[in-house]
Amino acid sequence: MEGLRVLRFEVHDPFYNMALDEAIAQSVGEGGSPPTLRLYGWSPRAVSLGYFQEVREEVDLDFCRERGIEVVRRITGGGAVLHTEGELTYSFVVKDDGSLVPSDIEESYRRICAPIVACIRRLGGDAFFRPINDIEVGGKKVSGNAQTRRFGVVLQHGTLLLSMDYSLLGALRPRVEKLKDKGVSEVGGRVTTLREALKFEPDREAVAEILAEEFGKAFQLEVGYGNITDRERALVMDLVRKYRSRDWTFRR
Repeated sequence: MEGLRVLRFEVHDPFYNMALDEAIAQSVGEGGSPPTLRLYGWSPRAVSLGYFQEVREEVDLDFCRERGIEVVRRITGGGAVLHTEGELTYSFVVKDDGSLVPSDIEESYRRICAPIVACIRRLGGDAFFRPINDIEVGGKKVSGNAQTRRFGVVLQHGTLLLSMDYSLLGALRPRVEKLKDKGVSEVGGRVTTLREALKFEPDREAVAEILAEEFGKAFQLEVGYGNITDRERALVMDLVRKYRSRDWTFRR
């Protein structure tokens, strides 16, 4: 059975987090690393922008500055996301050859989100995949996911909200028409957390271990905990400079 390298849960700053996801993608694409599941958290808090978004349209920069919230741009698409200490984030990287992840975008999201749904159900939550890239509990979003295909791989990363300080959602400038499509008037009305859904807050590291087990089962890969390679470490050092740069963040 082919192996799934799992990188144990660690907390890093937003620039390192995005740099490491890209470094892993490049390494897997080069054949230097196996399929990889990475589990991580964020410190300090941050807003991550989708690759195609314009910063000032999506983020209240003054709000972020006042509250010490960083802003970083992802290489994946999708919308702006607030990342806090109440979140577990994952990234999943496999070769884009159709062997593990289908070429159809919606089906690929469904396939990669399936182990996250299974994890939440194991914890007692009534979770469902909502196309194209959300997971809901009780009709509210508990996980958002974003994807890119480059370097010969599929890279998908996403959130799992264990808890949330809703006062921090002022960092985002949600589009009114998007909220109307979801039948709500504000971001907080669209979002829930596992603490709210389960009536307790599960331990983040324990959830990370369940996620690793479910990814292994879903993709029929033998789970093995590992570390980043020397090649990935070298790439990260270069990529962090990109993700910290104003040119990258404000490129659109």
